[in-house]
Amino acid sequence: MRGTIRVAAAAALTLVIVGCSSNADAKKDTGMNDGGGTDPTASALKFAKSYQEAVNNRDWQHVCQMRTERYRHGTVKQCVADNKEPAAPTPSESETSAPPPLVRADGSTVPPKQKPTASGPDRAQLGPIKASGAKAVPAFGDHPAGTGVMVEWTYTWPNESGVSKDVLRLVRHGDKWLVDQMEEVADSDEAHGDPVGDALMRS
Repeated sequence: MRGTIRVAAAAALTLVIVGCSSNADAKKDTGMNDGGGTDPTASALKFAKSYQEAVNNRDWQHVCQMRTERYRHGTVKQCVADNKEPAAPTPSESETSAPPPLVRADGSTVPPKQKPTASGPDRAQLGPIKASGAKAVPAFGDHPAGTGVMVEWTYTWPNESGVSKDVLRLVRHGDKWLVDQMEEVADSDEAHGDPVGDALMRS
């Protein structure tokens, strides 16, 4: 009889342990799948950083896909076409061929003057993007309420360097963020102590 009781008790204990483990796993799976654990501030900062990286890399396909229809002024295809830089024109034969040398009275030639040539990079070297200062911002003008984020990065020219700062207005579109506004941070914005809010509330 005592042996039967011990077996029954052991079986009950096993069921309790298995049940607790199953409940814990179920809670863990639910937390992973329903997205409830996603930090909206963290996702906004990550999106803003990714957007500015695409802008700095001139990846207009991704940039336009990450904007609202209002901000891109139409379709993604039209937005890409509007932002792509035109191809450099091919110089004509007259522009590439050197003019004949000038000849002095004594028969000697005058060497042509050297034309200035472009030197240095055609654009600055850009540093990594930093996103910060995420905060809720109210609707303003045609812009809906959303989340403001500051993005900043360093730039370096041969004779100049500094830091660029912009503020992005992010809005929710279904389950993703989109950019609806971008403003450059002015010195007065930072002087007031609220560069994100001040920059996004300009007409």
